[in-house]
Amino acid sequence: MENDKPLIAPEQSLPEITIKVIIIAILLAIILAASNTYLALKIGILTSASIPAAVLSMGILRLFKRSNILENNLIQTAASAGEAVAGGIVYTIPALIIIHYWDHFRYWENFFIALCGGMLGILFSIPLRRVLMTAKHLKFPEGRAIAEVLHMGMKQQFGFKEMLWGGSVGALLELAQTGLKIMANSFQAWFSVGSTVLGFGGGFSATLIGAGYLMSFNVALSLLIGAVLAWGIGLPIFSTLMNSTAHSISPTQTIIAAYSGDMHFIGVGAMLVAGLWTLLGLFKPFAESLKLSFQAALDKNNRYKLLRTERDIPINYVLKGIIVTFVITYFVFQHSFDFSVFNVPNLWQPPLILLALLYVLVAGFLMVVICAYFSGLVGVTASPGSAVVIAGMLLAALIIRSLLAFHPSPLTETILLHAAAITIIVGGVITGAACIANDNIQDLKVGHLIGATPWKQQLMLMLGAIIAAAVIPPIMNMLFNAYGIGGVFPHAGMDASQTLAAPPAAAMAGITQGVFNHDIPWPMVGIGAGVVVLCILANRLFSKHGHELSILALAIGIYLPLTSSVPLFIGGLFALITKMALCKKEGASLDKTLANQKLQRGLLLACGLVAGAALMDVLLAIPMSLAHNPDVLAIMPAGWSGLATLLGALSVLGLGLWFYRVVTKPY
Repeated sequence: MENDKPLIAPEQSLPEITIKVIIIAILLAIILAASNTYLALKIGILTSASIPAAVLSMGILRLFKRSNILENNLIQTAASAGEAVAGGIVYTIPALIIIHYWDHFRYWENFFIALCGGMLGILFSIPLRRVLMTAKHLKFPEGRAIAEVLHMGMKQQFGFKEMLWGGSVGALLELAQTGLKIMANSFQAWFSVGSTVLGFGGGFSATLIGAGYLMSFNVALSLLIGAVLAWGIGLPIFSTLMNSTAHSISPTQTIIAAYSGDMHFIGVGAMLVAGLWTLLGLFKPFAESLKLSFQAALDKNNRYKLLRTERDIPINYVLKGIIVTFVITYFVFQHSFDFSVFNVPNLWQPPLILLALLYVLVAGFLMVVICAYFSGLVGVTASPGSAVVIAGMLLAALIIRSLLAFHPSPLTETILLHAAAITIIVGGVITGAACIANDNIQDLKVGHLIGATPWKQQLMLMLGAIIAAAVIPPIMNMLFNAYGIGGVFPHAGMDASQTLAAPPAAAMAGITQGVFNHDIPWPMVGIGAGVVVLCILANRLFSKHGHELSILALAIGIYLPLTSSVPLFIGGLFALITKMALCKKEGASLDKTLANQKLQRGLLLACGLVAGAALMDVLLAIPMSLAHNPDVLAIMPAGWSGLATLLGALSVLGLGLWFYRVVTKPY
């Protein structure tokens, strides 16, 4: 694939959209949407689903006598859209639960918010495709890796065994930890020294260890540093000021109070400043990308020859699709916004909804361009999408808050709650568009490299978005009923340590409510912001010596509980150790291509762990949700917690040894 010459020439014609492609794509879109919904709620970070989707589709297509690389590409294109839509809705809509606007996830509202956001992301990115595909400074790291996987899959059974084994082991470990409770999935030890609370915690989740392995060690280390700053330094200081001993508060109660109170807003401040800092670097490349996009869209000289490999969905159909999507979004907003609370006359309601749609149009398109550009520059996982959408949500909240200044009567708690909900719903559509553009631009690059037909890819992306939008809301509801989200529980007596943190949604809930209620504890937000500013300055210093941290990951580490951030770091550490061991074992004789193939086996094993464990969590949510009891399947006696913790720790060591053997074993 040198010089981006496509594997399949434009004049060649191979089957692409077939019945088996559609069926397999729907199946994999459901699987990846389900697993990534859990992952997004658990840690707020999504790993690219395109490579596991490509490997899974490759393995399934081998069951058929006739299949080709273009069919494989279309399957992974549609399937990976499930991951993107999951990010779009899970990053925002749980905030409605966290602010107590909803007490459960309403299916049709969720479906249409996810669908409209996903469709806008696909439609907005179509005019960008030609420009971004040919921009030489955009490396498209995941896109090139996926194209290489597909290319190798034409010659051999690449990685399917590792994916299958990883998925099976991940599912069994999660069943033992979360379902049967034979193994602990986390541990915490906190104690008091005077009025100061000290301690440590960690986790054994196969999902998080696999996700950490897929991250770079730099990101995993950044998460750990953020956790140490929050829980190793911030918590002792907070507990001393809180004087928990004088108030007869146990160390565990102090931890719970810290996480739901001051530590929460320190994390929000850290994530907000980290996002704004990331955005500062976007202006110049964004202006260049926007300029090129309009040049391509308004190209009257037809400088691009419309070969098969250059045929997008025609721009007139794109415009019609945008109009239809906006009409649907209008009715979604009309149904979701309760204007009676604001005493708004019926005559004023349509203009206000149109104002919200205008914001979606402008902010949504800008975010699509930014996310697509940076996805091409640094990849899906490293793209600062969360920073972009947090900034967009904050701007929307400030606009609506300024409009409320003209409200004739005093602003009650009910009015402010509904205003925050409107902000989150509008933000949900925009976030969905940004997340799917972040993902699908890599898939379109894969098609560009192998010689796929763009308009067929774009249709399959729409299919994946529709399927994901349909299955994600009930999955979120099951997970909420089984574990709780962001410290909010649907039933009394649920285990607070099992709650799904949903960091982006929690941050957006805190920001919106704080803007409307004027009750943000700004000193705590300022502390989080100040910590990140100091980290940015230190980062600039260390970068001169070749060491640089991920500021966004560091901020998320400040927010996440230790039971999430520690296993993520362990996974990243495993990746570093196996890579170093491979280089040491093979020495100077190690061929670069062979080394990449061996390292790829470890990545596919991690992908399997993440998918298998996350899917098991979704399946376990069914009986837990029905029984309203997360311990309904537990068989380990309550007094054997020490043994369960030991088995959990041994499972982590076993995973580390397994990664080592898989990566270093000879072909």
